[in-house]
Amino acid sequence: MAISDQKTANELLKQIRQHSSPLGDRNQRLAHYFANALEACLSSTRIPVYTPSESNGTSVADYLKAFQLYITVCPFKRMSNFFANQTIGKLAEAQKATTLHIVDFGILYGLQWPCLIQRICIIPGGPLKIRITGIELPQPGFRPAERIEETGHRLENYCERINVPFEYNAIAQKWETIRLEDLKIDRDELTVVKCMCRLKNIPDETVAINCPRDIVLNLIKRINPDLFVHGVVNGAYNAPFFLTQFWEALFYFTSLFDMFDATMPREDHQRL
Repeated sequence: MAISDQKTANELLKQIRQHSSPLGDRNQRLAHYFANALEACLSSTRIPVYTPSESNGTSVADYLKAFQLYITVCPFKRMSNFFANQTIGKLAEAQKATTLHIVDFGILYGLQWPCLIQRICIIPGGPLKIRITGIELPQPGFRPAERIEETGHRLENYCERINVPFEYNAIAQKWETIRLEDLKIDRDELTVVKCMCRLKNIPDETVAINCPRDIVLNLIKRINPDLFVHGVVNGAYNAPFFLTQFWEALFYFTSLFDMFDATMPREDHQRL
């Protein structure tokens, strides 16, 4: 793969396919999905470095089921979301804020926020207004913001049911192209910036001198939020070398597949 030897790579992938399975043990499952990913790389004209992945057609309902199962067997996402929501809620209550503006770099489906919205409801003095600026990479195709706009509609419907004032702003573009004025910052509002484990794929100084990651971090500095919630994955996923990217991804997902093998039956259909 690293030297673009497609013939040898395809031959090796055929051998991997003979010993891998989405229904097997942790190593067989890991090999199956990595083989799928490597085939996707081979089908492109170059090794992708910083491009949005094509949608695989997974519905929001299926994603929600998978996410629910993931947070049941794995504490990392659950605890980080809990910590972030508790911190934001305490700050909003302490400052007696009337409007909370959350700028979420990497909102995806916004599954973290209903729990915070519930907490906002019980703050003394009535629920404060919530503004969320949802930021994501654009989707391929004619509707690059479709997914995060739908996220906004779901959050809006949820807030209407529990009588919480809500406003949503969707931004779907490469993050280093976002301007401060796009975020509609109001200095009279309580402003929170959240970026949980999503800068790992944004190129850093090992790729370019004026790197996108520094541009994004400088934008957050200019926002000057009351709170910045930042999660970091310890891995060089944006390295300029394919082999480095591959090994980092392999180490990360090996730990996850080990965990699933220890906590879930292999025959459990939801595990797929």
